[in-house]
Amino acid sequence: MNFNDIIYDKSEKIATITMNRPERFNAWTPRMGNEMRQACYDAERDDSIRSIIITGAGKAYCAGADMENLSQIAEGRVSAGASIEPAPMPSNDVRPDFRGPFAYLLSLKKPVIGAINGACAGLGFTTSLFQDIRIASDRARMDLILVQRGLAMEHGSSWMLPRLVGVAKAIELAVTGRLVDANEALAIGLVHRVVSADLLIPTARQIAGEIASKCAPLGVALAKKMVYEHLFTDLATAIKNEDEVMAVTTKSEDFKEAIKAFTEKRPAKFVGR
Repeated sequence: MNFNDIIYDKSEKIATITMNRPERFNAWTPRMGNEMRQACYDAERDDSIRSIIITGAGKAYCAGADMENLSQIAEGRVSAGASIEPAPMPSNDVRPDFRGPFAYLLSLKKPVIGAINGACAGLGFTTSLFQDIRIASDRARMDLILVQRGLAMEHGSSWMLPRLVGVAKAIELAVTGRLVDANEALAIGLVHRVVSADLLIPTARQIAGEIASKCAPLGVALAKKMVYEHLFTDLATAIKNEDEVMAVTTKSEDFKEAIKAFTEKRPAKFVGR
């Protein structure tokens, strides 16, 4: 697969997507967004891949939307929704809530790990909200700078952000657009872990590797699906759904393999069925 604005690599059951415009601090373009979606869908269809890592080349993660594109929008030369045709979704069985420009990440069966290596602002901040696990370098800086650019919230960030950091903190970040360093991001729940810059990718790969080696793909996919879909339902429905899923997974090959591996005191060899 040939890409212009990203680097796509697959190794050791991990797909790594690197935003690759370091000279522009990986400023987001419609092409970059569509290439990332295409790569994510390729990883989703590849049974050998168990996790996806998203990061940025150079010093930045993603410094926001490309200013040239924003200038064209401001001048009325293109619309805010103008985009290269996105890759088709790998399945039609996806609720409308998970079909947005970044919300599609929530529909993937594979866990998505963000490795935030530097500046993560505006559109970069927004896309990180839809990743399942976020690891930040101690050099990372995050800000939802939109209000300082004459804009507001975008692409579902007003729905995701309060669910990660709470309503009070979400309001503050949204209306000030202020900078949050890595340690504060960890303290408020915006990221899961902070590590030194040299350990960022190794840590992300370690987490992805542990998912690949210790966790059943079917269980991971169903757990992720239920966590996000149950945000839209009530407790009784969630319990009923989980009981139905439990009935399915206890009949799976992976469940039988897990029990057998435990009794034989060896690592399980999961196949995803």
